[in-house]
Amino acid sequence: MRWDLKGWLGLQLLAGLLLITWWQGYWQELDESVFWWFNGRLVTQPGFAELVAFVNQRWIDGAVALLMALFVFRHAWLASGRERARICCLLLIMAGCFSLQAAAGKALPIERPSPTKVFEQAERISELVPHIKAKDASGDSFPSDHGIGFATFLLFALYRFPRRYLYAVVPLVLALAMPRVMSGAHWLTDFLCGSIPLALITAAWLFHTPLAHWLTETLVAPAEKLLRRWQLQG
Repeated sequence: MRWDLKGWLGLQLLAGLLLITWWQGYWQELDESVFWWFNGRLVTQPGFAELVAFVNQRWIDGAVALLMALFVFRHAWLASGRERARICCLLLIMAGCFSLQAAAGKALPIERPSPTKVFEQAERISELVPHIKAKDASGDSFPSDHGIGFATFLLFALYRFPRRYLYAVVPLVLALAMPRVMSGAHWLTDFLCGSIPLALITAAWLFHTPLAHWLTETLVAPAEKLLRRWQLQG
């Protein structure tokens, strides 16, 4: 694969635009509006607080991660030969990219508390639904690690999954990225202007340069040997 300079530059510019406009405060009004819209419904809509608490439990995060992995494994199972090994390599690369992006996010010199810590009068699901241990606050919410995971999976889906998968994957990722925003543990822009720019930069370097192809071809031979040993090579 050759360099796609236009795609590479376009994704880098979009990531920079999201970060710069966030830094300049252009997203603040939207952030606060979205937070208060959800926060008010925690006490005005029957059952809403319980729902938000339920979907913000740690075991739900693990179940979602397993579900995303199963999407990749199902795609791999339908493939055969060297293509199955390539898909397994893709899963390893995806995991590596998530780790690098999470480390880059923590290295950013930005400390931004979640809205439930900024606004003392905010409703907290930990108080409204005390019998469910759920996340509703963060001392440093930008960018969202939760969002980085979803954004990383989404970019790999967009570039490497068959188009028919996207009708299920894209709505699923967008829906599952919202619980932390609904609980007030994260601002909307922790995802939109924090997690997504990191994913865009990753996509620029992986899929608009020869990097992803080179990594896959480097890993595919060992992956084929493992699959044959485990009798999984179709």
